[in-house]
Amino acid sequence: MATISLNRDIVTTINTFTFEPENQQRGLELLIELARTLRKEVPGFLAAHFHTSVDGTRVVNYAQYDSHEALEAAGAKIFANAESPLLLELRQIATPDSREYKVRTILEG
Repeated sequence: MATISLNRDIVTTINTFTFEPENQQRGLELLIELARTLRKEVPGFLAAHFHTSVDGTRVVNYAQYDSHEALEAAGAKIFANAESPLLLELRQIATPDSREYKVRTILEG
């Protein structure tokens, strides 16, 4: 479950993947499968949420880890499997942009 808090030291990445509209759904499926693998194999992986743009050109992933070590382990896992069919297909249809973020302010209802 995602937690957004100023008082908890959670590592957050926001990943934006750009697609041709006809590839957005398949890209989403690949990203979800990748997240399922990371959830099983990377201790400290907390949550992943996926948002699709209405115009079909983007998938945004908001992912959380309990530490920088967990985030690094996830990156190492992806890098180690860079030639897997899942990642090869994703690279053919997506342009990724990934950044790490910190929560600074929360405004609620």
